[in-house]
Amino acid sequence: MLTIKRIVLVLVAVTLTCLVPTLVFGQDSVLSVHGSGAYNVGYYLNANMGFPDAGLHIANPGSTGGFGSGDPSTLSGGDLCANVYVFTADQQMVECCSCKITPNGMQGFSLRDDLTSNPLTATPPHSGAIKIVSSFGGGHRGAGLPPTVDTETARPSCDAGSDYWPQGRLESWITHVRPQTGSPAFTLTEIDFQTAQLSYSELLKLEQQCYAIEADPSKGGLGSGHGTCTCDPAKGT
Repeated sequence: MLTIKRIVLVLVAVTLTCLVPTLVFGQDSVLSVHGSGAYNVGYYLNANMGFPDAGLHIANPGSTGGFGSGDPSTLSGGDLCANVYVFTADQQMVECCSCKITPNGMQGFSLRDDLTSNPLTATPPHSGAIKIVSSFGGGHRGAGLPPTVDTETARPSCDAGSDYWPQGRLESWITHVRPQTGSPAFTLTEIDFQTAQLSYSELLKLEQQCYAIEADPSKGGLGSGHGTCTCDPAKGT
């Protein structure tokens, strides 16, 4: 006769047996091999509130090779794409873009002018998360949506709204401007982004939401011209 303790153990064993295939083979499995080190998360605050501007910097350490292409429209060797997604504090994607960074190169962003100046909504964002996914290039447009949405072929250039796969590793830092009492009126700190685990469903969500922002209405997108951030190599300082 089974005791209560044995019944509990049997139920736990059965539950784990059922869960393992889902965790390993399910759509929401963690991209732990290809995505390791390619997904970084940080945050911003006090944007568009009259405070001094802050800056984001992304560097390519040469994780996939020490040589790349000098042509900004092509990718080769150690070149990587920084796929950038900017959110508000309530989880809404407001801007996205993808910038090529060569080995040992750095891409700078102004929080005010490059990352939050062209939001999808009419309200300028003040705080939220910034996610950066590293890739070798763009993929098919539509990012897993029905083929009838967009039939364009895969793109070798960077495209945050395509079905690319995470590859390589980028290093990122952002400055935070915080008001304080006394003099000076503001403090400035710099922190690095944190490497995080990336689930398959989260990657699809990032790609599909960005596609919806960028694509023409005839291909299932908004095509409003709003919601895209800016890559400006001149702001590497």
